Amino acid sequence: MLKAFKYRLYPDDSQARLLRQHAGCCRYVFNMGLEYRRKAYRRRGESRGYGDTVRLLNIMKKEKPWLREAYSQSLQSALRNLDTAYVNFFRDPGHFGYPNFKRKTSVQSIQYPQNCKVDFQEQKLHVPKIGWVPCIFHRRFEGRMKTVTISIEPSGEFHVSILVENEDETPVVIQQSVKDESDVLGIDMGVKALCTCSDGTVFENNRYLAKSEKRLRREQRRLSRKKKGSANRNRQRIKVAKINKKIANQRKDAVEKATAEIAGKSHAAVAVENLNVKGMVKNHHLAKSVSDASMSAFLTRLETKCRNKGKTFVKVDRWFPSSQTCSVCGHVNKGIRDLKIREWVCPRCHTRHERDNNASINIAREGYRLIARLPMDGGEVTPVEKTALQQDNQGPAVTDFAEAGRVLEREATCL
Repeated sequence: MLKAFKYRLYPDDSQARLLRQHAGCCRYVFNMGLEYRRKAYRRRGESRGYGDTVRLLNIMKKEKPWLREAYSQSLQSALRNLDTAYVNFFRDPGHFGYPNFKRKTSVQSIQYPQNCKVDFQEQKLHVPKIGWVPCIFHRRFEGRMKTVTISIEPSGEFHVSILVENEDETPVVIQQSVKDESDVLGIDMGVKALCTCSDGTVFENNRYLAKSEKRLRREQRRLSRKKKGSANRNRQRIKVAKINKKIANQRKDAVEKATAEIAGKSHAAVAVENLNVKGMVKNHHLAKSVSDASMSAFLTRLETKCRNKGKTFVKVDRWFPSSQTCSVCGHVNKGIRDLKIREWVCPRCHTRHERDNNASINIAREGYRLIARLPMDGGEVTPVEKTALQQDNQGPAVTDFAEAGRVLEREATCL
Protein backbone atom coordinates (compact mmCIF):
# COMPACT_ATOMS: atom_id res chain seq x y z
CA MET A 1 0.00 0.00 0.00
CA LEU A 2 1.32 3.43 -0.93
CA LYS A 3 0.85 6.40 1.37
CA ALA A 4 2.29 9.92 1.30
CA PHE A 5 3.51 11.88 4.33
CA LYS A 6 4.11 15.61 4.18
CA TYR A 7 6.49 17.51 6.48
CA ARG A 8 7.98 20.98 6.85
CA LEU A 9 11.65 21.54 5.98
CA TYR A 10 13.90 24.15 7.60
CA PRO A 11 17.09 24.39 5.48
CA ASP A 12 19.80 26.91 6.28
CA ASP A 13 20.73 29.69 3.86
CA SER A 14 23.25 27.65 1.84
CA GLN A 15 20.91 24.66 1.59
CA ALA A 16 17.98 26.87 0.61
CA ARG A 17 20.09 28.45 -2.13
CA LEU A 18 21.06 25.01 -3.49
CA LEU A 19 17.48 23.76 -3.39
CA ARG A 20 16.26 26.79 -5.31
CA GLN A 21 19.08 26.33 -7.82
CA HIS A 22 18.26 22.64 -8.35
CA ALA A 23 14.54 23.42 -8.63
CA GLY A 24 15.38 25.97 -11.31
CA CYS A 25 17.33 23.31 -13.21
CA CYS A 26 14.37 20.92 -13.06
CA ARG A 27 12.04 23.66 -14.25
CA TYR A 28 14.40 24.51 -17.13
CA VAL A 29 14.64 20.86 -18.20
CA PHE A 30 10.85 20.45 -18.09
CA ASN A 31 10.29 23.55 -20.22
CA MET A 32 13.07 22.52 -22.58
CA GLY A 33 11.49 19.11 -23.14
CA LEU A 34 8.05 20.66 -23.65
CA GLU A 35 9.39 23.16 -26.20
CA TYR A 36 11.24 20.36 -28.02
CA ARG A 37 8.14 18.20 -28.31
CA ARG A 38 5.95 21.12 -29.38
CA LYS A 39 8.33 22.17 -32.14
CA ALA A 40 8.71 18.58 -33.37
CA TYR A 41 4.96 18.32 -33.80
CA ARG A 42 4.53 21.78 -35.28
CA ARG A 43 7.32 21.60 -37.86
CA ARG A 44 7.41 17.93 -38.86
CA GLY A 45 4.27 16.45 -37.37
CA GLU A 46 6.41 14.03 -35.33
CA SER A 47 5.73 12.81 -31.81
CA ARG A 48 8.68 12.73 -29.43
CA GLY A 49 8.83 10.55 -26.33
CA TYR A 50 10.69 10.30 -23.05
CA GLY A 51 13.79 8.72 -24.62
CA ASP A 52 14.17 11.56 -27.12
CA THR A 53 14.05 14.20 -24.39
CA VAL A 54 16.64 12.29 -22.30
CA ARG A 55 19.02 12.25 -25.25
CA LEU A 56 18.45 15.97 -25.65
CA LEU A 57 19.21 16.43 -21.95
CA ASN A 58 22.59 14.72 -22.33
CA ILE A 59 23.45 17.11 -25.14
CA MET A 60 22.33 20.13 -23.13
CA LYS A 61 24.52 19.11 -20.19
CA LYS A 62 27.57 19.54 -22.41
CA GLU A 63 26.46 22.96 -23.60
CA LYS A 64 25.25 24.12 -20.17
CA PRO A 65 27.57 22.76 -17.45
CA TRP A 66 25.43 24.26 -14.65
CA LEU A 67 22.85 21.54 -15.27
CA ARG A 68 25.35 19.01 -13.86
CA GLU A 69 25.15 20.66 -10.45
CA ALA A 70 21.64 19.27 -9.98
CA TYR A 71 20.90 15.64 -9.17
CA SER A 72 20.74 13.73 -12.46
CA GLN A 73 17.77 11.57 -11.46
CA SER A 74 15.81 14.68 -10.49
CA LEU A 75 16.27 16.04 -14.01
CA GLN A 76 15.16 12.74 -15.49
CA SER A 77 12.12 12.72 -13.20
CA ALA A 78 11.12 16.12 -14.58
CA LEU A 79 11.13 14.68 -18.10
CA ARG A 80 9.26 11.61 -16.91
CA ASN A 81 6.57 13.85 -15.40
CA LEU A 82 6.33 15.67 -18.72
CA ASP A 83 5.79 12.38 -20.54
CA THR A 84 3.11 11.40 -18.01
CA ALA A 85 1.34 14.71 -18.63
CA TYR A 86 1.26 13.97 -22.36
CA VAL A 87 -0.05 10.44 -21.80
CA ASN A 88 -2.81 11.69 -19.51
CA PHE A 89 -3.79 14.37 -22.02
CA PHE A 90 -4.19 11.93 -24.89
CA ARG A 91 -5.95 9.43 -22.64
CA ASP A 92 -8.61 11.91 -21.48
CA PRO A 93 -8.38 15.38 -23.10
CA GLY A 94 -11.60 16.49 -21.43
CA HIS A 95 -10.20 15.97 -17.94
CA PHE A 96 -6.46 16.58 -18.35
CA GLY A 97 -5.24 19.77 -20.00
CA TYR A 98 -2.38 20.15 -22.44
CA PRO A 99 1.01 20.51 -20.63
CA ASN A 100 2.02 24.11 -19.95
CA PHE A 101 5.35 25.72 -19.22
CA LYS A 102 6.34 26.03 -15.57
CA ARG A 103 6.65 29.55 -14.19
CA LYS A 104 9.39 30.77 -11.94
CA THR A 105 6.95 32.47 -9.56
CA SER A 106 4.76 29.37 -9.03
CA VAL A 107 5.42 26.37 -6.78
CA GLN A 108 8.81 24.78 -7.55
CA SER A 109 9.48 21.09 -6.94
CA ILE A 110 12.35 18.61 -7.01
CA GLN A 111 11.81 14.85 -7.14
CA TYR A 112 14.28 12.31 -5.76
CA PRO A 113 13.51 8.70 -6.76
CA GLN A 114 16.11 7.21 -4.40
CA ASN A 115 19.18 7.77 -2.16
CA CYS A 116 17.26 9.73 0.50
CA LYS A 117 17.53 8.92 4.20
CA VAL A 118 15.45 9.79 7.25
CA ASP A 119 16.63 10.24 10.83
CA PHE A 120 13.63 10.49 13.15
CA GLN A 121 15.83 10.81 16.23
CA GLU A 122 17.76 13.82 14.96
CA GLN A 123 14.78 15.18 12.98
CA LYS A 124 16.74 15.38 9.72
CA LEU A 125 16.33 14.35 6.10
CA HIS A 126 19.31 13.48 3.88
CA VAL A 127 18.99 14.76 0.31
CA PRO A 128 21.49 13.96 -2.49
CA LYS A 129 23.92 16.82 -3.19
CA ILE A 130 22.36 18.81 -0.33
CA GLY A 131 23.14 16.86 2.82
CA TRP A 132 21.19 16.57 6.05
CA VAL A 133 18.33 19.09 6.16
CA PRO A 134 16.40 19.82 9.40
CA CYS A 135 12.85 18.48 9.13
CA ILE A 136 9.97 18.34 11.62
CA PHE A 137 8.71 14.74 11.60
CA HIS A 138 5.49 15.22 13.54
CA ARG A 139 4.59 11.59 12.83
CA ARG A 140 6.66 8.57 11.92
CA PHE A 141 6.11 6.11 9.11
CA GLU A 142 7.12 2.53 8.48
CA GLY A 143 8.01 1.09 5.11
CA ARG A 144 10.27 1.73 2.16
CA MET A 145 10.59 5.22 0.74
CA LYS A 146 9.67 5.30 -2.93
CA THR A 147 9.85 8.97 -3.91
CA VAL A 148 10.82 12.14 -2.06
CA THR A 149 9.47 15.41 -3.46
CA ILE A 150 10.62 18.76 -2.11
CA SER A 151 8.38 21.71 -2.95
CA ILE A 152 9.19 25.41 -2.58
CA GLU A 153 6.18 27.64 -2.03
CA PRO A 154 6.05 31.21 -3.42
CA SER A 155 5.98 32.38 0.21
CA GLY A 156 9.44 30.83 0.75
CA GLU A 157 8.33 27.77 2.75
CA PHE A 158 9.92 24.38 2.10
CA HIS A 159 7.89 21.16 2.31
CA VAL A 160 8.74 17.54 1.62
CA SER A 161 6.32 14.80 0.58
CA ILE A 162 7.55 11.24 1.14
CA LEU A 163 5.81 8.41 -0.69
CA VAL A 164 6.09 5.24 1.41
CA GLU A 165 5.35 1.67 0.35
CA ASN A 166 4.07 -0.47 3.19
CA GLU A 167 3.75 -4.23 2.90
CA ASP A 168 0.61 -4.22 5.04
CA GLU A 169 -2.60 -4.89 3.16
CA THR A 170 -5.22 -2.22 2.73
CA PRO A 171 -7.39 -2.19 5.86
CA VAL A 172 -10.82 -3.71 5.39
CA VAL A 173 -13.61 -1.18 5.98
CA ILE A 174 -16.88 -2.56 7.30
CA GLN A 175 -19.75 -1.14 5.28
CA GLN A 176 -22.54 0.22 7.47
CA SER A 177 -26.08 -0.77 6.56
CA VAL A 178 -28.82 1.81 5.91
CA LYS A 179 -32.13 0.75 7.46
CA ASP A 180 -34.34 3.82 7.19
CA GLU A 181 -34.31 7.54 6.40
CA SER A 182 -32.94 8.43 9.84
CA ASP A 183 -29.67 6.69 8.91
CA VAL A 184 -29.04 9.17 6.06
CA LEU A 185 -27.59 12.60 6.72
CA GLY A 186 -28.54 15.19 4.12
CA ILE A 187 -26.21 18.11 3.43
CA ASP A 188 -27.13 21.29 1.59
CA MET A 189 -24.19 23.37 0.38
CA GLY A 190 -24.45 27.13 0.20
CA VAL A 191 -22.67 30.45 0.21
CA LYS A 192 -24.24 32.06 3.25
CA ALA A 193 -23.59 28.91 5.30
CA LEU A 194 -20.95 26.47 4.14
CA CYS A 195 -23.30 23.53 4.68
CA THR A 196 -26.50 22.75 6.55
CA CYS A 197 -27.14 19.22 7.81
CA SER A 198 -30.54 17.57 8.11
CA ASP A 199 -29.96 17.04 11.85
CA GLY A 200 -29.85 20.82 12.38
CA THR A 201 -26.07 21.28 12.40
CA VAL A 202 -24.91 24.38 10.51
CA PHE A 203 -21.30 25.06 9.49
CA GLU A 204 -20.79 28.74 8.84
CA ASN A 205 -18.86 30.12 5.89
CA ASN A 206 -15.96 32.04 7.45
CA ARG A 207 -15.24 34.04 4.24
CA TYR A 208 -11.50 34.14 4.80
CA LEU A 209 -10.81 35.86 1.49
CA ALA A 210 -13.34 38.62 2.23
CA LYS A 211 -11.72 39.24 5.62
CA SER A 212 -8.20 39.51 4.17
CA GLU A 213 -9.18 41.16 0.89
CA LYS A 214 -8.50 44.71 2.03
CA ARG A 215 -4.96 43.90 3.15
CA LEU A 216 -4.35 41.72 0.08
CA ARG A 217 -5.49 44.49 -2.26
CA ARG A 218 -3.17 46.99 -0.55
CA GLU A 219 -0.13 44.69 -0.81
CA GLN A 220 -0.88 43.82 -4.44
CA ARG A 221 -1.12 47.50 -5.29
CA ARG A 222 2.30 48.05 -3.73
CA LEU A 223 3.67 45.11 -5.70
CA SER A 224 2.45 46.56 -8.99
CA ARG A 225 4.44 49.75 -8.31
CA LYS A 226 7.77 48.01 -7.76
CA LYS A 227 10.31 47.82 -10.53
CA LYS A 228 10.45 44.41 -12.18
CA GLY A 229 13.58 42.46 -11.34
CA SER A 230 14.39 44.52 -8.25
CA ALA A 231 14.96 43.17 -4.75
CA ASN A 232 12.13 45.33 -3.40
CA ARG A 233 9.70 43.70 -5.82
CA ASN A 234 10.84 40.24 -4.76
CA ARG A 235 10.32 41.07 -1.08
CA GLN A 236 6.88 42.50 -1.83
CA ARG A 237 6.01 39.43 -3.88
CA ILE A 238 6.78 37.25 -0.86
CA LYS A 239 4.46 39.38 1.30
CA VAL A 240 1.59 38.86 -1.15
CA ALA A 241 2.36 35.14 -1.34
CA LYS A 242 2.26 34.84 2.46
CA ILE A 243 -1.20 36.40 2.58
CA ASN A 244 -2.48 34.01 -0.07
CA LYS A 245 -0.86 31.09 1.75
CA LYS A 246 -2.56 32.05 5.01
CA ILE A 247 -5.95 32.22 3.29
CA ALA A 248 -5.37 28.78 1.75
CA ASN A 249 -4.36 27.33 5.12
CA GLN A 250 -7.44 28.79 6.80
CA ARG A 251 -9.72 27.31 4.14
CA LYS A 252 -8.05 23.90 4.39
CA ASP A 253 -8.30 23.91 8.18
CA ALA A 254 -12.01 24.74 8.07
CA VAL A 255 -12.70 22.05 5.48
CA GLU A 256 -10.79 19.37 7.39
CA LYS A 257 -12.55 20.14 10.67
CA ALA A 258 -16.03 20.29 9.15
CA THR A 259 -15.66 17.10 7.10
CA ALA A 260 -14.16 15.23 10.07
CA GLU A 261 -17.12 16.21 12.26
CA ILE A 262 -19.67 15.19 9.62
CA ALA A 263 -17.95 11.87 8.87
CA GLY A 264 -17.81 11.14 12.61
CA LYS A 265 -21.59 11.35 13.05
CA SER A 266 -23.59 8.21 13.76
CA HIS A 267 -25.38 8.20 10.40
CA ALA A 268 -24.66 5.26 8.09
CA ALA A 269 -24.88 7.32 4.89
CA VAL A 270 -24.31 10.88 3.71
CA ALA A 271 -26.22 12.47 0.85
CA VAL A 272 -25.12 15.68 -0.86
CA GLU A 273 -26.24 17.64 -3.87
CA ASN A 274 -24.21 17.04 -7.01
CA LEU A 275 -23.21 20.65 -7.55
CA ASN A 276 -21.73 21.96 -10.78
CA VAL A 277 -19.01 24.00 -9.09
CA LYS A 278 -17.24 24.81 -12.37
CA GLY A 279 -20.46 26.24 -13.76
CA MET A 280 -21.11 28.22 -10.57
CA VAL A 281 -17.66 29.80 -10.76
CA LYS A 282 -18.51 31.12 -14.22
CA ASN A 283 -21.22 33.27 -12.63
CA HIS A 284 -19.45 36.59 -11.94
CA HIS A 285 -21.84 37.36 -9.08
CA LEU A 286 -21.04 34.12 -7.21
CA ALA A 287 -17.54 33.20 -8.40
CA LYS A 288 -15.61 34.81 -5.55
CA SER A 289 -17.97 33.55 -2.84
CA VAL A 290 -18.04 30.00 -4.25
CA SER A 291 -14.24 29.87 -4.47
CA ASP A 292 -13.90 31.28 -0.97
CA ALA A 293 -16.16 28.53 0.37
CA SER A 294 -13.95 25.75 -1.12
CA MET A 295 -16.95 23.67 -2.17
CA SER A 296 -15.02 21.27 -4.40
CA ALA A 297 -12.41 20.58 -1.73
CA PHE A 298 -15.15 20.11 0.85
CA LEU A 299 -17.02 17.50 -1.20
CA THR A 300 -13.83 15.66 -2.14
CA ARG A 301 -12.57 15.40 1.43
CA LEU A 302 -16.02 14.48 2.75
CA GLU A 303 -16.36 11.63 0.25
CA THR A 304 -12.91 10.28 1.14
CA LYS A 305 -13.55 10.34 4.88
CA CYS A 306 -16.99 8.75 4.50
CA ARG A 307 -15.54 5.93 2.41
CA ASN A 308 -12.80 5.32 4.99
CA LYS A 309 -15.40 5.02 7.77
CA GLY A 310 -17.64 2.65 5.83
CA LYS A 311 -20.39 5.19 5.19
CA THR A 312 -22.34 5.25 1.95
CA PHE A 313 -21.75 8.50 0.05
CA VAL A 314 -24.39 9.37 -2.51
CA LYS A 315 -24.84 12.40 -4.76
CA VAL A 316 -28.36 13.60 -5.49
CA ASP A 317 -29.16 14.89 -8.96
CA ARG A 318 -28.40 18.61 -9.23
CA TRP A 319 -31.81 19.24 -10.84
CA PHE A 320 -33.66 17.78 -7.86
CA PRO A 321 -35.81 20.66 -6.44
CA SER A 322 -34.57 20.35 -2.87
CA SER A 323 -35.14 24.03 -1.98
CA GLN A 324 -38.57 24.24 -3.64
CA THR A 325 -40.05 21.04 -2.20
CA CYS A 326 -41.94 21.12 1.09
CA SER A 327 -40.42 18.57 3.46
CA VAL A 328 -43.80 18.06 5.18
CA CYS A 329 -46.33 17.55 2.40
CA GLY A 330 -44.09 17.24 -0.67
CA HIS A 331 -45.56 20.22 -2.55
CA VAL A 332 -43.18 21.80 -5.08
CA ASN A 333 -43.28 25.58 -4.92
CA LYS A 334 -41.74 26.67 -8.21
CA GLY A 335 -41.86 30.31 -7.18
CA ILE A 336 -38.85 29.86 -4.88
CA ARG A 337 -36.08 30.73 -7.33
CA ASP A 338 -34.34 33.80 -5.94
CA LEU A 339 -31.48 33.06 -3.53
CA LYS A 340 -32.56 36.05 -1.44
CA ILE A 341 -35.64 34.13 -0.28
CA ARG A 342 -34.36 32.47 2.90
CA GLU A 343 -37.77 31.56 4.38
CA TRP A 344 -41.05 30.64 2.73
CA VAL A 345 -44.48 29.25 3.65
CA CYS A 346 -45.89 26.19 1.90
CA PRO A 347 -49.17 27.19 0.16
CA ARG A 348 -50.63 23.71 0.74
CA CYS A 349 -49.86 22.83 4.39
CA HIS A 350 -48.93 26.39 5.51
CA THR A 351 -45.65 25.19 7.10
CA ARG A 352 -42.91 27.80 7.45
CA HIS A 353 -39.55 26.56 6.14
CA GLU A 354 -36.00 27.79 6.46
CA ARG A 355 -34.54 27.38 2.99
CA ASP A 356 -31.31 25.48 3.74
CA ASN A 357 -32.70 23.26 6.49
CA ASN A 358 -35.66 22.27 4.34
CA ALA A 359 -33.34 21.47 1.43
CA SER A 360 -31.10 19.26 3.59
CA ILE A 361 -34.10 17.21 4.76
CA ASN A 362 -35.25 16.70 1.18
CA ILE A 363 -31.72 15.72 0.11
CA ALA A 364 -31.60 13.13 2.91
CA ARG A 365 -34.88 11.60 1.73
CA GLU A 366 -33.83 11.57 -1.91
CA GLY A 367 -30.51 10.04 -0.89
CA TYR A 368 -32.26 7.25 0.96
CA ARG A 369 -34.45 6.61 -2.08
CA LEU A 370 -31.36 6.22 -4.25
CA ILE A 371 -29.54 4.08 -1.68
CA ALA A 372 -32.54 1.76 -1.30
CA ARG A 373 -32.21 0.94 -4.99
CA LEU A 374 -28.54 0.05 -4.67
CA PRO A 375 -27.70 -3.67 -4.32
CA MET A 376 -26.39 -4.53 -0.84
CA ASP A 377 -24.79 -7.84 -1.94
CA GLY A 378 -22.08 -6.30 -4.11
CA GLY A 379 -24.03 -6.74 -7.33
CA GLU A 380 -23.86 -4.34 -10.24
CA VAL A 381 -25.81 -1.08 -10.35
CA THR A 382 -28.46 -0.72 -13.00
CA PRO A 383 -27.76 1.79 -15.81
CA VAL A 384 -30.38 4.24 -14.48
CA GLU A 385 -28.84 4.28 -11.00
CA LYS A 386 -25.35 4.57 -12.37
CA THR A 387 -26.37 7.60 -14.39
CA ALA A 388 -27.97 9.25 -11.37
CA LEU A 389 -25.11 8.59 -8.97
CA GLN A 390 -21.89 8.50 -10.97
CA GLN A 391 -22.43 10.54 -14.09
CA ASP A 392 -20.28 13.46 -12.96
CA ASN A 393 -17.64 11.36 -11.18
CA GLN A 394 -16.40 9.47 -14.23
CA GLY A 395 -14.62 10.70 -17.31
CA PRO A 396 -15.74 9.96 -20.85
CA ALA A 397 -15.91 6.27 -21.72
CA VAL A 398 -14.22 6.77 -25.07
CA THR A 399 -11.10 8.87 -25.53
CA ASP A 400 -11.83 11.95 -27.64
CA PHE A 401 -8.88 11.83 -30.01
CA ALA A 402 -10.47 14.44 -32.25
CA GLU A 403 -10.52 16.92 -29.35
CA ALA A 404 -6.88 16.09 -28.59
CA GLY A 405 -5.93 16.77 -32.20
CA ARG A 406 -7.72 20.11 -32.21
CA VAL A 407 -5.93 21.19 -29.03
CA LEU A 408 -2.57 20.20 -30.49
CA GLU A 409 -3.27 22.15 -33.66
CA ARG A 410 -4.26 25.19 -31.63
CA GLU A 411 -1.11 24.94 -29.49
CA ALA A 412 1.07 24.58 -32.57
CA THR A 413 -0.50 27.66 -34.14
CA CYS A 414 0.27 29.74 -31.06
CA LEU A 415 4.00 28.92 -31.15
